[in-house]
Amino acid sequence: MEITPDYGAEEAKSAKPVRLGWADASRLTRKLAVHTGKAAWTFGTSFLVLIVPLIVQLHREEQLIELEKEQLGVLNQPTGLQAE
Repeated sequence: MEITPDYGAEEAKSAKPVRLGWADASRLTRKLAVHTGKAAWTFGTSFLVLIVPLIVQLHREEQLIELEKEQLGVLNQPTGLQAE
């Protein structure tokens, strides 16, 4: 395997840093805001479609289990007790 010198690296070191003007910075900020909004919309919609129904179903099952426990508790009470 032969190692060859990288002639582009020398040019990259001597290149001046990129300076952005107000118009470029404004355009980049706007693009960032638009893409962030799109990502937030996608995440929010996915959350509403996938996660919220799961939470609702789990809550219903929890209520059903509590109701069954309550009913079993009523059925398991001794019937021989009388109020005095």
